[in-house]
Amino acid sequence: MPDLTPARPAPGTPVPLTYEQDWFHAKTRTSAWAHKNVRLSYEILGDLDTDALQTAVRAFVVRHDALHLQLPPDPGPSPRQWTRPIGAGEQVVECQKIGAGSPEQFSRYASALLSRDCVAPWQYGEQRPFAIRLLRYDEGRHALLATFQNLVFDGRAHHLFGHEVWRDYEAARRGDPVPESAPSFVEAAARQRAGTTEARRERALADWRGRLGFLARTPWARPDTAAGTATAAATAAESGRLRAELDAGTTRALRRACAERRLSLLQWTVGSFVHALASRTGRTEVGLWTSMDSRPSRDRDVVGMFAGSCPLTVADAGGDPDAVRAQVRAQLLNALKHQRLTAEEISALTRETEAQYGAPVSRDLYVNLRRFEGDYASSRDTGPLRVTADAHALRRIAFTDTHALHLRCAEFRDRLLIGLLFDGRRVARPLAQTLLDDVLAAAAATARTAGQEREPAH
Repeated sequence: MPDLTPARPAPGTPVPLTYEQDWFHAKTRTSAWAHKNVRLSYEILGDLDTDALQTAVRAFVVRHDALHLQLPPDPGPSPRQWTRPIGAGEQVVECQKIGAGSPEQFSRYASALLSRDCVAPWQYGEQRPFAIRLLRYDEGRHALLATFQNLVFDGRAHHLFGHEVWRDYEAARRGDPVPESAPSFVEAAARQRAGTTEARRERALADWRGRLGFLARTPWARPDTAAGTATAAATAAESGRLRAELDAGTTRALRRACAERRLSLLQWTVGSFVHALASRTGRTEVGLWTSMDSRPSRDRDVVGMFAGSCPLTVADAGGDPDAVRAQVRAQLLNALKHQRLTAEEISALTRETEAQYGAPVSRDLYVNLRRFEGDYASSRDTGPLRVTADAHALRRIAFTDTHALHLRCAEFRDRLLIGLLFDGRRVARPLAQTLLDDVLAAAAATARTAGQEREPAH
């Protein structure tokens, strides 16, 4: 096979946008999506070595070339991007001493600053696609705030930042060297584009055409009754969010059961959700959307933007639960092969589909899946520090969820966190609660069976 790995271009050389960057840029440019940056925040309690932390953050920014990307001041519909490496004396972390009257006031200030950075548009041209701030209240309390332009930073990159920065902080504190290089986003983006042959593009077009047609002919309709509840007309249009988690023992047992079925834990969870939805609403076909990380295994540690949306279609969704889960697995794997279309091509397919069926392509059902390598911990001890992630909530900012149902799953080594957002105009709270309860009951039953099968015979 030909070598599809190009040489890394010199700074200033045009770099192709990934398909996911192209889709994100098109959506934000047409105002179909509200602008927001990817955000991270940490509350840091204890004796912080600020020099070591700045060394770790700077090393992350310097070695990941996605954070060097630049676009022209007016990118237009078909932008070209290039890299401008971080200068030797260029400031990466802005440090600030905050004269707050109390720790609570300090935290409120950090939240307000993070909120402002979260919604601040990226000034194309010379501005870097990130803002990183280290705030100090006193020697025992700090806040690290970081926002990244979503065009160059996705959920996987979010995870890599947290993992690498605190790893390198410990190394710098010991006086050990920190990594100077990392897998290149520029090279990965070029490989992605170079790997799209005309035959693969045609297969992707056919695959998307079939999926979009499925969604257009199976629109979501709010059930009149569900799970023994009153009619929809008598139910208040209350929106909300439900949360649940599987503990370490259940998660481990369920993961073993999934492995026997050649499923990942997240594939099993989505399949169980789809089966519950079909069973409770009487639907035989379920179409939904999910975010899809298109990184191949060789690029798992590449920081950049490789997360796009793709449709999933499940026929006979109310049939045998294991068969439904197998369908979901196949759909996810197949979708990964066909993340090879530009925003213009997907938009044209969508218009074509909606004209053919005389109905919009449904986007009412959505699942968001994230997997983390380590154990779950809201706070962790890093040397003499207590570091808490996501410690500073946004203030006076509300993001509207446009989906009727939005399933959010975060898998950790020892935990599975499940959230279910619902729009009360299209899904009543009792139905949403019943769906979540069904998924949890299926997980408990499967984990229990897996545990029994592992017990030695007497």
